[in-house]
Amino acid sequence: MSKQRLTQLRCFDVNLTIFATMNLIHKDIKTYAFSEMSQNYSGFALKRMEDIYLNSNGAPDSPHRHDYYTIIFIEKGEGTHFVDFTKYKVEDRTIYFIQPGQMHQLILTTEPIGWVITFTEEFLIANSIPEKMINDIYLFNDYGQTPPLPINENDLPVYQNLIAQMAHFAQSLETYTLEAVGSLVKIFLIQSNNHCTLRKRNNPQLIETSNHILRTFKQSLNKQYAATHMVSDYADKLAVSSDYLNKTVKNLTGKSAKDHIQSKLIIEAKRSLLFSNISNKELAYELGFEESAHFNNFFKKITGQTPSEFRVLTRQS
Repeated sequence: MSKQRLTQLRCFDVNLTIFATMNLIHKDIKTYAFSEMSQNYSGFALKRMEDIYLNSNGAPDSPHRHDYYTIIFIEKGEGTHFVDFTKYKVEDRTIYFIQPGQMHQLILTTEPIGWVITFTEEFLIANSIPEKMINDIYLFNDYGQTPPLPINENDLPVYQNLIAQMAHFAQSLETYTLEAVGSLVKIFLIQSNNHCTLRKRNNPQLIETSNHILRTFKQSLNKQYAATHMVSDYADKLAVSSDYLNKTVKNLTGKSAKDHIQSKLIIEAKRSLLFSNISNKELAYELGFEESAHFNNFFKKITGQTPSEFRVLTRQS
């Protein structure tokens, strides 16, 4: 069979798999625990993308979440990566950073070359990698846009070398293995941050006060998005004005606090609509809306579709 024909059949199989996946929506989206994918109790795992691809016979995974951090380092590859309903083209020399709890699905149309790095929050703590580094470097995003980080050809060997050292120390050291690997993960994050165009020189995020406000706001939002919809409520907890909170968050992220609140609500609504059979009325209540009509109007204003239209059209696509 020719290579072209094999590629066509594989793409056809991928499309069938996507269709089948989207028609199994009655099942809630699965969240994978770190213990399910690794017997390594240190909270760190490193796997070749080639091995993952071959073990699954090239079939894409279903949309899912993790309870751990994931870095997907693609040296060579083609396909599509969905992260929280945003579609990204898989290209050579790109790195994806997936936050715990984010929904994602990687669909590859050719055998890739690369690595998947996974680690838990406990791993970060044990290796003195501060939460501030994760929150402030614009690599991991809780919700909304999570674009890949492109790496130029000159910098590629730096990342390859770091990965090679991770693999070496993880397998060869009898003592202080976790410390060695943890140091390399930290360098990998710092190196990636230096290449991340979302962080600019002289960005006001470098000011600690602004860091604290953004970090606290995001933490509060992730915990209280269903109960607290008003910018003023988050501002009161931070002892700042609504206007100041909006401007500070927008300076650091490009979106106002109000935009973040709306984005979080829409993402959680879409997850529930797509991966469960919850009614619009029940979903409205879960997300803190007093009336389902208010929720319907809010959802349509932001997305251009009613919740029911989104559910039907997305499942049919």
